[in-house]
Formats: sequence, C-alpha cells, structure tokens
Amino acid sequence: MAESNNHTHAVAIVVVREREALIWHGLPPRTEHVVPQRIVAPDAHRDHRHVRTSQAHHMHHADADDPKYFDEIAANLGDAERILLVGHGHGRSNLSHGFAKHVERHHRGVSARVIGEMNANLPALQDHEILDLARHWYAGYVKTT
Repeated sequence: MAESNNHTHAVAIVVVREREALIWHGLPPRTEHVVPQRIVAPDAHRDHRHVRTSQAHHMHHADADDPKYFDEIAANLGDAERILLVGHGHGRSNLSHGFAKHVERHHRGVSARVIGEMNANLPALQDHEILDLARHWYAGYVKTT
C-alpha cells in the first residue's frame, strides 16, 4: 500500500462541540460511510439545577469545557498517531481550542500528537462534509511533511 494510505489510517479527526464530541479513528475514503464515536458532554442542567431556562439560553450555565469532558475525549485517543482537531468559532467559544489547551497541560502524550486545529462552520455541516474538509486539510499536511 502507498504510504499516504498509512497516514490516512493513523489520524484521528476530533470534533469538539458543546454537547458532544465526535471522533473518527482513521480518515475513511469518501466511498465509505463511517459512524464516528460520540462522547456526550456533561449536562449543565443536571449539575446546576438552580439555573433557570432563560439563563441557560444566555450561556449562564456550567461551561462545556468541563475538564471531565475533555479528559474523556483524551482517554479515547489512546491509539491515534496524529490528531486533527475541528472546532467552531473563535476564542473561548471554540471548544477544540480549549481542548488543545487542556491536553497541553494535563495530557502531554495526547498534546504531542495534535498536528493541527481546523475551524469550520460546524452547525452548517453534516458529518461527511466535516470529513471532506478534514481530508483536504490532511492532504495539505501530508504534502508539507
């Protein structure tokens, strides 16, 4: 097999969202439909019952960047040789960036394997479109390494 195919299977694509993270273990060809592993974020309403619904709608609730959520994502990346993070937004609202900072401090083995962060309009994309963007990003990465 060509080396690029080995690279393709060695990468994990990790989408970090407020309510769930998606992990593809390997970058499947376009012809394959692969269901990602889903990691559900802690329920902010369960932990903070005193928060009113109106407050929750205005982001007055527990942070989605809960260390336990990030730790669980990191724990599921044990066998990935390379990790591409995909997030949405800028600054604190980009949870993939928050995850990258968390693993840099607490999971150095995972952090060392992060090859990049990609920003995408996640609410507007379906899973196969996220994978297409990741394939494009990764193809550029492989050419430069």
